[in-house]
Order: sequence, then C-alpha cells, then structure tokens
Amino acid sequence: MKQSITILLSGLLTLSAAPVFAQAGLTYYTAYDSKGQVMGKSEYVDVQGTPYLSSEWLTGTFSLANGKSYSDLNIRYDLVKDKMYVKGGEDDLIALAEQVKEFTIDFPVSGAVLKRHFKMGYTNIPNTTNSYYFEVLAEGKTQLLKRTSKIVQVSKEYNSATSTKSFEEITKYYLYADGKGSAVKKDKKAILLALGNKQAELESYIKDSKLNLKTDEGFAQLITFYNTL
Repeated sequence: MKQSITILLSGLLTLSAAPVFAQAGLTYYTAYDSKGQVMGKSEYVDVQGTPYLSSEWLTGTFSLANGKSYSDLNIRYDLVKDKMYVKGGEDDLIALAEQVKEFTIDFPVSGAVLKRHFKMGYTNIPNTTNSYYFEVLAEGKTQLLKRTSKIVQVSKEYNSATSTKSFEEITKYYLYADGKGSAVKKDKKAILLALGNKQAELESYIKDSKLNLKTDEGFAQLITFYNTL
C-alpha cells in the first residue's frame, strides 16, 4: 500500500502524495504548482523564453545528500527556483524526496557533449547560502564557480497598456579557496588582481596559450594552470 504524503514549500509548490515510481530505492514525487496543476503544464505559461538551463530534457547524473548516486535519467534544471527535476510521464516535472547534493548534465555544444557539473554546499560566498547550486568550472585549491540564475522581468513599451514578461539571465563568477568565495569579473585585469600572485607566470601563460578570458573555457583553463603553480 502506498503512503500518502503532501508537502507544501513556501506556499508555491506542492509535492504529490503518492510516489510515481522508484529506482533502486529512489522515490519521486510529481511537482504541482499552487493551483494544483502539474508543473511544466501551466507554470510560466505567460513568460517568454525558458526558465531552465535548457528548454530540452537532457541526460544527467546526480548524487543525493544520503550518498546515493543515480545516472542516465532525463533531468532539467530550473534557474528561477534553483531546483533540479527528473522527467516523468508526458513531460511532467518530478521532484525528488531527498535533497540533490550535486548533478551533472550532458549539454550539447556544436555536435559535442559538454558535461556541466553543479554542486551545493559552498559556504562564505557573498549573498548566497549553502543551498545554492554553483557550476564548477575548475577544481583544485582554487575553484572557479559560476552562478547562473533567472528572474521574471516585466516590461512595457512606451504608451502601451500591455506588459510583457520574459526571463532575464543573471550570471556571476566566483573564486573559491580556503572555505571562502569572492566575486570576480570575467576580464584579464580583474582576474589577475583577484588571484594576487604569480602574475608573471599567468601573463606568460595567457599569451602563449592565446587564452580568451571572456569565455568560460579560457577562464577555467587559466585557473587550472594557476593551481599547478
């Protein structure tokens, strides 16, 4: 017999009573909005764009706070709510009963697949908590973290009575070392100032490698090199 449970989160989201299905002990719940409609069916219907990292369901893996890991499931990351969902029947968004500690999404880029890794649990980062997800661009003694979020922006043209809603993406970068994170702009001067030492070696590496620090790849490559010094 399936147990019936209802959970209300901040008055915005209800997780359905009966588990939809289970995989090796993993329990899922159908996510509903405040009107009782299955999320993905009605939410954000009047907003232009997508609230997700990708408008498509993508293959991914994830680990829970209890230490268990799962792979090869269709997942979607909501950048407005900072929440990861699993695909259910008919494109339903399925919320997990356990907290997702980290997840990786196979993101298609120019015919290749980029594995984008997201993780929570970081402390001492300005204006964030340890429940925020950050994309890990570079590992090591100094980590490069990327925080991407979206908000609903309401705009109205001059002399128009009609408002338009759209998703606005906000991206910030952080260098994280010794249990503390600091924001950094994605340009050469700001990055070198934030790193604070090994300036000559970094300057030479940027020049020799022809790094474009305006890209995530170039920025991450520099931090990876910095961690070897």
